[in-house]
Amino acid sequence: MARRAEYEPLRAVFEATLKCNLRCAHCGSRAGRARPDELDIDECADLFVQLAELGCRWLTISGGEPTTRPDWPEMVEAATRSGIRTGMITNAVLFDDEAARIARDRGLAAVGFSLDGIERMHDRIRGRVGHFGRLTRAMDAAAGAGLPFAVITHLNRLNLGQIGQVHDLVGDKGAYAWQVQLGTDMGNMSDHPEMIVRPRDLVRAERELGELVLSSPLRIHVSDSIGYYGPFERALRRAAGGTGFAGCPAGIEVIGIESNGNVKGCLSIMAGYNEQGAAFVEGNVRSERLADIWHRPGAFAYTREWTIDDLEGFCRECRHALRCRGGCTAKKVASGRGVENPMCVHRALVEEGDSDARAGRAAAVALAALLGGSAQACYEAAREGDVDRDASADGGSDGGSADTDTDTDTDTDTDTDTAVADYGMPDTDTWGGDDYGMPPDTDTWGADEYGMPGWNGEDP
Repeated sequence: MARRAEYEPLRAVFEATLKCNLRCAHCGSRAGRARPDELDIDECADLFVQLAELGCRWLTISGGEPTTRPDWPEMVEAATRSGIRTGMITNAVLFDDEAARIARDRGLAAVGFSLDGIERMHDRIRGRVGHFGRLTRAMDAAAGAGLPFAVITHLNRLNLGQIGQVHDLVGDKGAYAWQVQLGTDMGNMSDHPEMIVRPRDLVRAERELGELVLSSPLRIHVSDSIGYYGPFERALRRAAGGTGFAGCPAGIEVIGIESNGNVKGCLSIMAGYNEQGAAFVEGNVRSERLADIWHRPGAFAYTREWTIDDLEGFCRECRHALRCRGGCTAKKVASGRGVENPMCVHRALVEEGDSDARAGRAAAVALAALLGGSAQACYEAAREGDVDRDASADGGSDGGSADTDTDTDTDTDTDTDTAVADYGMPDTDTWGGDDYGMPPDTDTWGADEYGMPGWNGEDP
């Protein structure tokens, strides 16, 4: 595959508004009220034209809740008129038969619905009794209008035990894809530490998701926030056309624009009004052309100019450092001071007793020292060789501004590999104590640990 001469924002996420009619417990952007200076419809239309000129192929209209803007149909129409295939994420509060028809008629390619559990669990996380029923009716409305729909699920400690049930429901309702993301310790989620997934939980979640990817007829997108070189890494990246996570794509082939025009590599990184998030704002489309922001020397340096010295702690010594680069940037910023990522399956396995992986850390340090400044070149070469950009899935977002590639193309990729190089284990390995030197699994994922089933309406 020929390398491009410059970076292209192949996928964009636009936060139509920060206004929202729900107060979800996991919302990373604390959506609720609209920003005081949000782009008007003419500014949005101009933004979409600029994105198209930069080579954008897929636009996700997100929020907040985009349907709280009365002009959302005009926004969808303007986006599709620019020539970019466009999807929209909605919480379904205002999405009914009429909204589905309007969305289809204005050219929306697909809609994404946020589903975080079954019945009471979903309602609890979303903060509204009866919302689960409204959401499933919205799925039916989309299907009835002939509008393709996907489903996005945020994993947290409350709903981990319902992964299989959610998968089955998504398939039964007729979704063409299911995207699974990891809730991030920021925004509303930081107010609910009991919901934050622990690193050791990731091993179980990776196994369950990996087995579903390998066995399910449903197209499953596991976001860039989950995984990193565990036994099911190849399976997790199947929908993205890759064989393993190859570094955060923010500012390389992904761009995020906040509703006031702030430009970021990815909307999942903390909101621009937050002190940490402000450091990742590259400019504003009201004061500069988008192309000037995107092509400015030094822009998006945290990915474009990354070197091994940008990592610390475990990630700095990891054997996968040059390829993985510490995983999702949003996770590093929220949970690892921007320099390491504790939410990693490989790390969890090492810290729980994988002696082979632990021994590999010393060799990784020596290799990194030898390569030094060539790390970026190694990363780009690996990415060009392993990732089919046209088939890429989502940019790995979480929090309140989910990034979904609600692409309707049929995934024909077949994973014929039977081994994972790092562990020498088959993709379908049944996790157990012998594989990693860990004690046998005794976690039943039951009510005491996750607050389910039988939740009585009170926080654990």
